[in-house]
Amino acid sequence: MTSLLLAFCVIHTLVFDALGDVYLNNPRGSNNKLNEQNNNAQNQQRLFDSQNNAAAGYQVGDDCRPNCLSNNGKTYERAKDKRKPGAGQGIMTYYAGSELYVEWLLQHGCGVDHPNVLCQIVIQYMCDADTDSLSDGLTFEKNAEDNGNHESEKYYQNCEKRDRNKGLYFADQNRNNKNSAKFTRQDNGGTRYGNECPEERDYYPYWHPTPWHDIAIITHEPQKRCAYYQAESQNVKEKGICMKDDEEQEENNEKDCVAKGKEWQMKKPFDEPAPECLGGIKSRDNHNGNARNGQPMYYTWTIPHHILTRAQKDETQCVLRVRYNITTGDFLPTSQQVTSNNQKAGDDYFFVDHSMNEAQGTAGPNRRRVARSTPVLGGDPVGDMLGLSAGKEDSDTNDYFLQIQVNTDQYGRTFQDRTHVFKVKKRPDSVPSGARIVNYNVRGRRGNIVQVYPSVEYDFVPTELTVEQGDYLHFQWTGADSNNQGNDGNGKQGTDRSNLVQIGDRTSNVPLRLEEHTLLADMRGLEKGSDAYKKGRDLIKRFGFLDQENAERGAPQCATGDTDVNDNADENCKQLNAASAYFDGGVIEMKTIGVHHIVSTRNNDFSNRSHKATITVVRASWTTVFWILIGIASALGLSCCCYGIAAIYALHKPGSWLFSKRYRPRVLNFLSREHIAAKEQERRAIFKAEREALKKAAEVELAESPVGGLRRASQAETTPEVETHSAAPAQKVSWREKVCGGREAGELGYRFYLFLNLIVFGIGFGTHWGGGFQSSIMFPIAKGAGFTLDLNYAMLILPTLKSLQTALRGRSGTSNLRLMDDPIDFHITVAVLTFLGSVVHIAAHLVHIDLIANAPHYQDFKLGMMELTAQEQMGGATWMAQLFNPPRYVALSGVIITVLMILIGFTSMACVRRGSNPITRVLGGFRVFSFFHSSWPLVYILLLAHAPARLWIWFFFPLLFVVIDKVLQSQHHISFAVLKSAHLLPYDVLHLTFDLPQGFTYQAGQYIHLGWRGEWHPFTLTSAPEERQLSLHIRSPETLDWCSALKKHLCFESPAAAGMTFVNFPPTADTHIKFVKCLDLKTGKVYSRPDTGNQERIIGGDDIEDGSFSQDGLPDDAVVLQLSGPFGAPAQRVWEYETVLVVGSGIGVTPFISIIRSVQERARLRALMGDHSVGKKSSARKSLMGSAGDMKTREEIAAEIVPVPYKMYFVWIVRNQEEANWFYDVLSAAIKGPCKEIAEIQIYVTGEQEISTVKRLDCAERQFAGRPNWGRVFKEIKTKHEFDHIGVFLCGSPEIGRQLATQSAAFSDPASVGGCKFSFHKENF
Repeated sequence: MTSLLLAFCVIHTLVFDALGDVYLNNPRGSNNKLNEQNNNAQNQQRLFDSQNNAAAGYQVGDDCRPNCLSNNGKTYERAKDKRKPGAGQGIMTYYAGSELYVEWLLQHGCGVDHPNVLCQIVIQYMCDADTDSLSDGLTFEKNAEDNGNHESEKYYQNCEKRDRNKGLYFADQNRNNKNSAKFTRQDNGGTRYGNECPEERDYYPYWHPTPWHDIAIITHEPQKRCAYYQAESQNVKEKGICMKDDEEQEENNEKDCVAKGKEWQMKKPFDEPAPECLGGIKSRDNHNGNARNGQPMYYTWTIPHHILTRAQKDETQCVLRVRYNITTGDFLPTSQQVTSNNQKAGDDYFFVDHSMNEAQGTAGPNRRRVARSTPVLGGDPVGDMLGLSAGKEDSDTNDYFLQIQVNTDQYGRTFQDRTHVFKVKKRPDSVPSGARIVNYNVRGRRGNIVQVYPSVEYDFVPTELTVEQGDYLHFQWTGADSNNQGNDGNGKQGTDRSNLVQIGDRTSNVPLRLEEHTLLADMRGLEKGSDAYKKGRDLIKRFGFLDQENAERGAPQCATGDTDVNDNADENCKQLNAASAYFDGGVIEMKTIGVHHIVSTRNNDFSNRSHKATITVVRASWTTVFWILIGIASALGLSCCCYGIAAIYALHKPGSWLFSKRYRPRVLNFLSREHIAAKEQERRAIFKAEREALKKAAEVELAESPVGGLRRASQAETTPEVETHSAAPAQKVSWREKVCGGREAGELGYRFYLFLNLIVFGIGFGTHWGGGFQSSIMFPIAKGAGFTLDLNYAMLILPTLKSLQTALRGRSGTSNLRLMDDPIDFHITVAVLTFLGSVVHIAAHLVHIDLIANAPHYQDFKLGMMELTAQEQMGGATWMAQLFNPPRYVALSGVIITVLMILIGFTSMACVRRGSNPITRVLGGFRVFSFFHSSWPLVYILLLAHAPARLWIWFFFPLLFVVIDKVLQSQHHISFAVLKSAHLLPYDVLHLTFDLPQGFTYQAGQYIHLGWRGEWHPFTLTSAPEERQLSLHIRSPETLDWCSALKKHLCFESPAAAGMTFVNFPPTADTHIKFVKCLDLKTGKVYSRPDTGNQERIIGGDDIEDGSFSQDGLPDDAVVLQLSGPFGAPAQRVWEYETVLVVGSGIGVTPFISIIRSVQERARLRALMGDHSVGKKSSARKSLMGSAGDMKTREEIAAEIVPVPYKMYFVWIVRNQEEANWFYDVLSAAIKGPCKEIAEIQIYVTGEQEISTVKRLDCAERQFAGRPNWGRVFKEIKTKHEFDHIGVFLCGSPEIGRQLATQSAAFSDPASVGGCKFSFHKENF
C-alpha cells in the first residue's frame, strides 16, 4: 500500500500506558475466565486480549439446583455429557430502557487533571445482530471445540487479510513483512485472541466497520476530544472497506482499492445516538480500589430500546466491553527529551504518526543503547539525561548515562475486560412504559480479599441507592459454582450464593422481623392472613430463602432448623446451599418512602466482609410537564370559581353589567326561562329609573349651558385666552453629560449617583470574589455589574412616576443634588448606566459561560454516589444547556430581558418615537414606542425570576411608589373632557379649549396627559390656574401621526360629519370650530360635538335593551377626549425665585405662557389686596424669615399668600414673526397690564426674512434678529441683580440648554463670597 490516507487516525489512540489493568465488577467481567476452578484464568487467548492480570475476572454464572458440582461436591463438570442442567446458564437478563450500573476498577487510574496518565475509557456493546453466534462457550481449554465466541470468525479473517494502517506510530518495533492488520505496536507478534481484530482493539475510533456499538467515552480531556470521538463513532458515521465479489479485500483505503479495480463500499452507520463523552473523576494509580467517597468508578447505562429493534425480536443476547487506553506524558509537547536528537511529539500527541517511527535498518530495535534521532521514545533508552557531561573536567571519564525503563509496545497501551453474555428483553407489560427501572445486583466472588484480588468480594451494587417512590428495581444476581475449592467463604465450598433481607440499620446484623419489613412490601400494620400480608410474606420469604423449599431440579429436602449440618451439605438451607447461584427476584415497585437497609445473611461476616447496602426511597418529584398541567388545572379551577362567583353576583344584581346579554355567564341559561325573564324585567326597571334621573339632571345642566355656532376665526370675537402647546421634543444630551454630570442643576446629584453605582459595583465584586467557575475574575465582574443593574432597575421606573414628580417638584429648594428636577434626563441617565452595566454584566457572563463550556464535562453519576462538586457539575455544559438551565432558566430570562430592553431603547430614539423619517414612520412612530415601553411590567417580572434572592429587596420600595402612583393617577383621571373649541393657528398649531373639570386644580407650568383613541400624550397647559377654563397648544404637523390625526378629526372629519360644508381638507389656518357638551344615556359617556345649533345633545334615552356599556352608538361627529393630571414640571418652580429668566424655543414657550398669564392674574389679585409693590424690590421674603416676631405689613402678607416674581425676563425664540401670532394677545396684555413692571419680553427671530417684511411686534419690549447672545443676556441681568438668586428656566432645544447651563455656571459667583447665582432648570418630554 502506497497511500497513507488514514494517518490522521494514528495516535488519538495513544492514550494508553503500561500495566494499567481494567477489571469489570458489574456486570461480571470475565477477563477470559469461564468455568475453571482456579483463581487465575487458564486461557487468556480464549475470547480477547485483556492485557490484564490473570487473577482477575469472574467465572460464568450457573443456575443449577442445588449446584453444578459432582464428585462429592468438588468437581465442576464441563464435558457436555457430564454437565449438570443449568451449568453456565446463570445468565443475567436486563430490560430495555432499564438503568444498568456498570462498575470497574483501574490499575493506573484515570480522570480529568490526573497527574500521571493521559487516558480514555471506552464502553461498548455487541449483540446477536452484530455477529454470527454470540456465546460464552463450554470449556476454557485451548483449541477446544467450544471456547465461546464474540466476534465472528469471518470478522477475524477479514482483519487478517486487510493491510494494516501504515500511517500509525510504531516506535522502534519491527515492522518488516508485517502488513496485516493483526500486527500492531502493542502486539507485534500478531497473536490471535478469539476473533477480535488487534488493530480495532488497539485504536479508537476505528476507521473500518466494527461490530461494536459505542455507549460512552470517559476521558481526561473531554473539552478537547469529545467532539472528534462523537463525530467519528460508527454510531453516526459510515465506515469504508474494499470489496470484490462480495468478499473483503486487503486494501485499507479508497485510493488503493479503486486503483486495483475494486469497489470501495461505505457501510452505513448504526443509526444510533453518538456516544456520550464525559470527563472522568480522578482516581488513584497503582491502586485497584475505589475513587471518590469510597465508591468505585461506574457509569449508568440506560439500555437502549433500539437493541431489540435491530434484533427484530423481544429478546437478544449481548456482551459489553470496557477498554482502558492510556499513555504517559512523554508524548506531550512539554515533555523532556531523552537527548536533543530525539524528536518531540509535536504540538499535540494526538497526531503522533509514522513519521516519528525509528527507521528500519541493521541496527535493530533501539534497546539499551544511546537514543538516536527517532523515535520520540525508544525502548529502554540510555543517555546523559541529566546533562552532567557538559563542562566536566578532562580527567573525568564518566559519561553519567542513565537508563529509563521503556517498553515501546506498552507506551500507549490498551487494556480491556468483557462481560459474560447477558440478555436484553422487552420490559414486562406490568411495568408502565415511562416508569424508571433500576437494575439491582450483587458483585464479587468467593474468597478472601487476597484470594479474589484484583477482583472483589461480595457486595450489593450499588451499595447506596436513592430512587423515587414509583420507581422499579429489578433485583437479580448470579454466581458461579466453579470457584477455587480452597477459597474462604461461608456455605458450600466453591459456590457463590446471596440473599437479601432487611435490617434496622447498617450497624446491625440481625434481620428485622417480618412485621417490620418495608422495602419489598410494607408489612407494618397488615392483618395476618390478609391477602396483602400473604403476598408480602411470600415475597420476603423468596428473597431471604431463595425458593429452597421448592424441591425442583433435584434440590434436596432442607434440613430442619435445629439439625446440625455441615456447611458443605446440600441440605443446609440455612447457608443457602440448596439454592441456585442465579436469582431473579423480578421487577418490584418501590412504594414505601424511607431509608431501607439490607444484608445478605450468608456472605455478611463481621470483621471479614460486609455485604450490606442502603436503598432510600424518596417522594416522587414532579416533572416539568406535570407542573405545567398543575398550573393549567389550577388556572382552570380558579377560572371556574371566578366564573361561578360572577354568575351568582349577576343573578343577585340584575342591574350590573354582568347580567347584560353580552357578558351574562352562560351557566345562567340553565335556569328556567321564567326566572331569567323575571330578572330581565327587574333589570329594565332599574335602568328606567336611572335613565329618568340622569335625563333630568342633564336637562338642568344643559339649560344653563350656552349654545354657540360655527364661525370663521376672522369673524370670531377676539378672546384673551390662549391655549397650550404640545410638549417640547425630548432633549438630546450626550452620554458623557448624563454620566459625568454637566454644568446643570442636579450635577452633584448625577455625580453622587455615579459614585453610588461604583460603590454598589465594588460591593458586588468583593462579595463574589473567588466564587466563579475556577475562580474566574469574570464572575465577580458580572456580579458587580449585576449589583449596579439591581440599583438602576430599581431607580429606572421612579422618574416616570408622574405623582412622584409632582410631589417632589412641589417642594422648595434649589439643591444641585435634586435629580428629579428633570425626570426624563434622570431617566435617560439611569438607562445609560443600565446599558453600560448590562454590557459589562453580559460580556463577563459570556466569558464565564465559555469558560464553563470549554471545561471538562464530567460523567453524570445518576446514582449520586460520587457527590460531584458544584464546579464539576457545571463543567462542560454547552451554551444551550446553560441557556436552558431549569428550574429558573436564569440565562434564558436574561436573554429575554436583554431583547426587551434593546427594543425599548431602540424605540426610545427620537427618530423612531417621532416617526421623523419614512422608515421609522412605517414602524409606527410613537405607537411602537408606547407598545414596547408598556412591556416594563414583564421586564420586572422576568428580573425577579432572573435574580430573586436580591431583587425583591431592591424593588420593594419602588413597587410601593408604583402602586401609590397608580392610585393617585386614577384619582386624577378625568374620563370624559368637555371640549369647547378647536382653533387651528399658523404653522399647524392646534389650540384647544376645555371646560375646567370639577375639582381640577393645578399650578402654572404643569402639564396634563390628553387621551384620544387609546393613546395618551403629554401637553403643557397654557391657561392660568386662576382662569375658568383649560387650554392647550399642540403642534400638529404631518410628521407627527397622532397630533396630525387629532387635528384632522377636530377641524375636518367631525365638522364634516356634523354637516358643516365650509370646512376644508386639509384644514387651513384660522379654522375655528366650537363644540358643545353632549351625553349618551346608554353608556353614560360625555362627549363633544361641533356646534351646529340644532343637534341632539342627549341620546340613548329610548330603547335601552339592557344598559350595557357599549363603545358603539355615538354619532359620527362625536369627539371623546380624556384628561389625566395635572403633573409637576420644572417651570412650576418659578415662584421660588424673585428674579427669573424664562426661555422658550418655538412652541416650547407654552409653560411660560401659562406662567405669565398667572403672573398677570396674581398681580391683579395683589392689587385688589391693597399691595401696590408688585414689580418693586421687596424685603417681604426676608422679613418672613428674619422678623417672625414683628408685625407683618400688608405687602408682606400679600406676598406670602400670593407670591409673584419681582422680575421676569421672558425670552422667546421663533423662526419667523408669524409664529409670534400664536400668543400675541397674551404677551401684549402682559406688557400693558398689571405685570408690566414685572415682565420684560424679548423676541428673537432666527429665520431668514426680508427686511421689508420685518415689522415692529407690539407684544415685545425688545426684538432681535438672529440667535441670542447669551453672554450679553446674562451679563445684563447680573448687572441689574448682582446679589439675587436667579432662576433660569428653559423649554426648548437641548443645544440651548447646554448654552444656558454653561452661562449659568459662568456668571454665578462663588458660594463662599455670595453675590449673584443662577440656577438652571430645563423641561422636556
